[in-house]
Amino acid sequence: MTVAADEPGSERPMRRAKAARVTTGIAAVVVALVLVLALALTSSPERFGLPASPEVFENVHAVGRSSEAFIFVWALIALPVAGLLHTPSALARRARVGTGWALVAGYWLYVVLMAAVAWEVAGFFPATDAPGKQGGLFGAAILLVVSPPLFVVGSGGVFREGRERGTPVRDQLTAFAILCCGFIGLVTGLTTGYNFSFPRAGYPAVFLPGGALWGLTAGAAVGMGVGALLTASPDTRRSMSDDAKSFARTATALLALCLSLSQLGWLLPSWAVALIGLPAPFVLFATAGRFAWSGRWVQYRQIELPKGVLY
Repeated sequence: MTVAADEPGSERPMRRAKAARVTTGIAAVVVALVLVLALALTSSPERFGLPASPEVFENVHAVGRSSEAFIFVWALIALPVAGLLHTPSALARRARVGTGWALVAGYWLYVVLMAAVAWEVAGFFPATDAPGKQGGLFGAAILLVVSPPLFVVGSGGVFREGRERGTPVRDQLTAFAILCCGFIGLVTGLTTGYNFSFPRAGYPAVFLPGGALWGLTAGAAVGMGVGALLTASPDTRRSMSDDAKSFARTATALLALCLSLSQLGWLLPSWAVALIGLPAPFVLFATAGRFAWSGRWVQYRQIELPKGVLY
């Protein structure tokens, strides 16, 4: 009782509002999951004596990509469901509902675009449910790529309360671009390393952790560059441009290091290349602060997002 009496009066409504948004997001995920499961049943209508499955389902089953398709369909259903469930709350607190739904539509189109890209690059990954094959890298990559829009919409962050025209939307799109580009870069780096074959025994040096690090920093450079174009503040634009250049130099140095170490694969087995390649990127960061020539290329920077714009 004492703790409750000492709490500021404004904290309880804020906590209730956050709890309501979290509950709404979880409800949207559950509803979308139920709808996807129902859709999955209709993808095999012959069980119910109905005509054969549509051609698109047959194609997905034929290439062994049912699990990955399930994730995309779930995301595409969860986004509008979350928007619908958050709309009453947004109306009650006089948030910008029209702008929020425009953002939901944009994020939905982003997931559609990623689904089309995933269909084209699926050959780089082993199929999880194909006969005789196992691999969860593709599913993990898809979850990374679609997690930003799911988080933003599921948390109700698309419905902003600010009345200042353009600024809340710009900040959210900036953070969204940085997150998405960073995750896409990470996936690209891992995929490149996983499929590296010059020489094949050298692929561990380009896969982990090197591939993840150079891909993430390269993606962050692109995201910061996009964010610099979106922001309206000259000071912020200058700062983000400097960050983008720094991330780009770091990504270049990491990629050069990984490619150089991978050439040891001509002489050493894969396990030996992995032992050398595992600590190498961290050694590069450690030495960057001690030598001026390396400090120009490699700088440790955190990926910073505008605060409070995604939720």
